[in-house]
Parts: sequence; structure tokens; C-alpha cells
Amino acid sequence: MTRAWSTRESHYGRPPQPVNGEQALRPIFEPRSVGVIGASANPRKRGHQVVAALLEAGFAGPIIPVNPRGGEILGIPVVESIAEPADPPELVYVATPAATVPGVVRDCGEAGVRAAIVPAVGFKESGPEGEELERALGEAAREFGIRVVGPNTSGLLNTHAGLHMVGGEPLAPGGLAIVSQSGNVALDLMTSAARGPLGVSIYVGPGNECDVRFDEIIDFLAHHEPTKAIVMYVEGVRDGRSLCGAAMRLGRKKPLVVLKGGRSEAGTSAAKSHTGAIAGPYRVFRTAAWQSEMIEVDRSDELLPVAEALALQPATPRRDESGAGFVVISDGGGHGTIAADRFASLGIDLARLSPKTQGALEDLLGPASSASNPVDAAGAPDAAPSVLARAVKIASSDPACCGILLIGLFGGYAIRFSSSLEAEELQTAEDLAAAATGVPLVVHSLYAHRRPEALERLRSAGVPVSGSLEIAAACCAGLWRYSRYDGFALAEEGLKRRGPPSAKPRHDADPRSGWMSESETRELVTAHGVPVVPGVSCRDESEIRQLVAHRPGPWAVKAVAAPLPHKTDVGAVRLGVTGEAGALEAAEACRTAAARHVGASAVTGVLFTQMLPPPIAELLIDIRRDESFGTVLTIGFGGVLAELDPDLALRLAPFHHTQLDAMIGELKKRALLQGYRGDPPIDFTALWSLVDSLGRAFDAGELDEIELNPVFCYADGVIAVDAVARRRGAD
Repeated sequence: MTRAWSTRESHYGRPPQPVNGEQALRPIFEPRSVGVIGASANPRKRGHQVVAALLEAGFAGPIIPVNPRGGEILGIPVVESIAEPADPPELVYVATPAATVPGVVRDCGEAGVRAAIVPAVGFKESGPEGEELERALGEAAREFGIRVVGPNTSGLLNTHAGLHMVGGEPLAPGGLAIVSQSGNVALDLMTSAARGPLGVSIYVGPGNECDVRFDEIIDFLAHHEPTKAIVMYVEGVRDGRSLCGAAMRLGRKKPLVVLKGGRSEAGTSAAKSHTGAIAGPYRVFRTAAWQSEMIEVDRSDELLPVAEALALQPATPRRDESGAGFVVISDGGGHGTIAADRFASLGIDLARLSPKTQGALEDLLGPASSASNPVDAAGAPDAAPSVLARAVKIASSDPACCGILLIGLFGGYAIRFSSSLEAEELQTAEDLAAAATGVPLVVHSLYAHRRPEALERLRSAGVPVSGSLEIAAACCAGLWRYSRYDGFALAEEGLKRRGPPSAKPRHDADPRSGWMSESETRELVTAHGVPVVPGVSCRDESEIRQLVAHRPGPWAVKAVAAPLPHKTDVGAVRLGVTGEAGALEAAEACRTAAARHVGASAVTGVLFTQMLPPPIAELLIDIRRDESFGTVLTIGFGGVLAELDPDLALRLAPFHHTQLDAMIGELKKRALLQGYRGDPPIDFTALWSLVDSLGRAFDAGELDEIELNPVFCYADGVIAVDAVARRRGAD
């Protein structure tokens, strides 16, 4: 039976639905008329450049420049106030300084304007004063129901509507939507995509997401017919759960490829100063992207090629039988080896070709070739490039083949060896495009930078071509992952509540940090059924003497102090303690060590817990509330080395049994749990029950975080040895 647990926020249990659907943003992306507030006759000013760009892009609706000085700009009369036109523009571009923006948006709302683009900087990303200014902007937008993109946005573009608000030359209508929190990243993508097979459909910079969020943009693009694929550059997301919901609603209708900025400590700091958004732990974002079926890439130069591959190539067949995977065909062994290594690092399986397929490839490519996967053509195409198309056709017919990566010299045989090969290479390009029957084909060529006609024919047929083997492999990885999501990503059903706890916990959390003492945390989790090693709290020497007189040990001894969650790090733990003298000495040592870090007044006693036999494994189980993505479960190998050598798996709530099984499967040292070198497997049923109980304790305790580390795992049960928790809302 599937077990699940969801947090108390109801929207955590299922992806939130858009309030107004794609129509909510129509005035932004498909306005009937556009105003430019702060329009200028100076060509160097943004208020002039936007008017010029709209005219050059062929915007069909009225363009209304607004400036108190009046006059004329590029032949268009200027109105002195947004309240002046009898028919106000649907969308305005606010080209005025940050301090004026809340008032301008309020004036627009009173005039009946429906949407605004705010490029000004100096809002939340700049500090407390800017944060207050952004709050005022948001209040003005909400009061009048005007939708705002930004502030700190790099602009907006819809090539199909002649809507151009980013500067530069107009672009031809295309099929790739770009959503980016960086104008420079967007410019790079737009410039490259304009030369590619898809072209650009829409660009938007969400900026600080004061009003319009990533998820609303994705919902609009899901229904925007010309858009065939979406790429996103994300630094921080204000509402990660809503983004996940939008990505799941998008589903397989269109690929969504994302690059996360702010993955490192340095990158996170830069992202905060750049957008004012909270970048958050990258590991959580990566988990959220995977669970909501986004395709994440590692490099900016992978975004566009992966999106184009997903949009133009057939889906990778979902073949679950053993041996299914990609086939690598190379005209040189070295590149084949590098590709195999890269595939392994990206989690792509290599197909195990049948003896029949290998025999056919050997007959085609000759005795010097290698027909195992990777396939090494061993120079056979040097004199006859057409053999590559036949090799692709043979490989794609194998039941284990889910896709093909062709690497090496194709497109350059006529350049490298003889111009007499040009006609054959051109014909081979056309044959290659048709040869991969029902599976995707990606091509790497050393001559891609020369753009020979043979490679251009492949590109025009929708075959991804790259001069980088790493980018070609990333395209294959995107195709592989896109067809292999588990379908239970963010479950909709959660476990019903089981009533109040059997014991009401004390409230002795540290008021500054919110950390609860271990004693209070133990009461909370045991009240909800979490098995915890038995222990006794002692406040003074007499209680310690009384305890050891009846049970001499051995004990684990720990200081009890609410603001001290990691006691081992400061020397406030002693193990294997026996007898009265040993117990008193250990208690004093733990008290003293803790007091050095939190002050003597914060140390309320010592906790004596039973020493346990060595477990099969020690695990860490943590549930915490991420500011953007909601509640996150972490399971991994624990103990004192948990932070030194992290081996962890994460999931967003709600959590259920199938996902927990998958999390164990992601751990590098999972074999230790499944029965290793004669040890029995751990009691997984007891482990899942503990996670379920911990989830209920987290919910009932209104916590920001709760962690069990270590959890001792045995063949016949599991038991928590240490527990810490932090109350919600602490500083």
C-alpha cells in the first residue's frame, strides 16, 4: 500500500492551478495598444529606443508616447499624461526612474491601463529602501489590478505581435520562448536562436517578480501556439512551488529547459545582489526541477541546443528492458571513448546491441571496425561517407536503440580528403536525416564551425549539429531524461491527519534561533510515533547519582541546550560512559563544553541515553521548509561524517512510499542498506514508518526544520539516536 504525507499547506499536495489561465497575461504579450511613459526625443534614451523598436518591428496597434513636455517623437504625437487618451493603452513601458514608478503605476491603473513593463533598477535588489519601493509598487499594482513585469526587467519581445521592447534589430517570428533574469544571457540566446532552426517567439525578463511570476509566464507559453520550446535562466524564484505546478501543467506539450544561476556560494551572493530574489540552496532547486519535469542543463551554451533537440527530434522511446540506451557511432575510437565517459556522467545508458546488429555493422564497416557500442567505423567513411547513413539505419532498427549520437568528421570528408566526396556527403546528409527510424539523432562534427553544406542540410532537416562533443552529449541527455520521468513527481494525495499528539511538548526553544532542546524535540517526535533511543534528563549531580545507582551504563551523555543543535561539534557529547565517577565527569565535561559556546545559563541539564549495538547503517533524515519550494525531505547517510561526505537524496512534499524507495536508490552507498557482504538488509518498512511519523511531528510542531541524525538501522527496526528541531518564524 502506498503511504504518503503532505504538509499542512493545502497547495503543497497538488500543483496550484492558474487563476485566470493564459488570458491573464494576454495584455502583456499581445496588447492591442502600447504606451511609452517617459518617451523621449533623445535617441540615447530608452524612452526613445522603445518607440523606435516598436515602429521598426511593425507593431500594428496604436503607439502612444507620454511625456509632460508633449511634442512629437518619430512622427507620433506625444500626450502629456496617461490620463489624456480617451482609449488608454493596454500595455505601458515605464521608462522613468525607480522612485517615480509606484506613482506612475497608480496613475496608469486609474486611467484604465491593464499592464506595465518596469525596467528600472533600484528596487529590492538594492537594499532596504529599494525593498520598500518595491512593496509600494506591488501595492499599487494590486489595488488597480494592473499586471506588472519587473521591476529590474530587461524587457519584452513577441515576434509574432511586432512587440519589441528589448532593443536591437527586429527578429523574424520563430518558435523558441526565452525567459531570463539576465538581459545579457537573453541577448546571447536570442542572437544564437535567430540563426537557428527554431527562431525566437517570445522573450520576457521576469526581473524581481514583483507581480508577474515565472509560473504565470509558463502557463501563458503553454498555450502560445507558435512557441515550440521554452528556455529559462533562473537566479532566484519567489514562489518555487507555483513554478513547479506550471512546469507540471506544461508536461510533455512543450519542453522546458532551465539553467540555474546561483548554484555556488559565490553565485548565490551574486544572484541576491542582481535580482533581489532568494536563490536558495541549489540542491533543492535541482530536486524541484527534476520532480516537475524540467530539463536542467549545466552550462549556458547547452540551453539552446538542448531545447532545439527536444523540439525538433522525435521522443526517445521508453524501453525499460535491460540493455536499452543510446548508440554511439564514431569514425575514431578516441571520440567514442570520450562520449561513453560523458554519457556515464550524465546518466545515459549505452544500448547493448544484439549479435545480429553487430554482425550487420561489421559486414558494413569492415574487419578493422568495432561493432560493440560505441561503434568504431575505423576509417570506413573516409572513402565512402555513405556508410554512416547505412550504419545509423542498422543501429536504429535494433530493439535496444533509444537514440543515436554520430560523432567525428561528417561534413568534412570532402574538405579533408577529396572534393570528389562532396556529392556523396550531401546525399548522405539527406539519407542520415531519414535513417534514424523512430529514434532521435544528434550529430557532432569537427567541421561544424565551417558550416559546410552537408551539415546545413542536416540542420534544415531538424537534426542537431554541434562542434562540441560535450554539447552533443547534453542534447542526448535532454532527450533521454525527457522520456524518463517517473510520473509520480509531485503527488496529489496525502495522508489524512491522525489527530492531536498524545503529549503536549514544552516550549523551551531558544527565542532567537528557534532551536528546541533535544529533550523537547524528543517529546515531540515520540508523541507522533517516532522511535527514539530511551533517555533520562538529569539536572544536577544527585539525579545523576540516583540514575547510575540503578543503571550503571554504558551511556551516551549529552548537554541539553536549546541553541546548540550540533553538540558533537563542540565536544558536548561523551560515549560509553559507565559508573558514578564516569557519569559525573562526563556530565561536567559536556556542560562545560556547551557553556563555552552558548553560555552557562542556556545549559539546562544533561541527557543520558542508552548505548546501542552497532547498526547496519546510520542514516540522516531531515524535513525542512524551503522559503521558495516549500517542504523538503532529505534522506542520506548520517553520523558525524554526514557533512564531510554528503550522500543524500531529496524530494519535495508530499512524500510517499514509491518516492522513498527511489530516494534510497539514488544513494551512492545504498548497497550498505540492501544487504552487503553478508549483512542483512535494513528494515525498510520500519524506515518508511519513521519518515511518515516524522512528517506528522513536523506538521504538528509548526517547525522550520527537524532532523534525526543518526538513525540507527537494523534488520528488525530503526531508532533515532539524536533529534533537533527549529520552530517556524525564528530569526
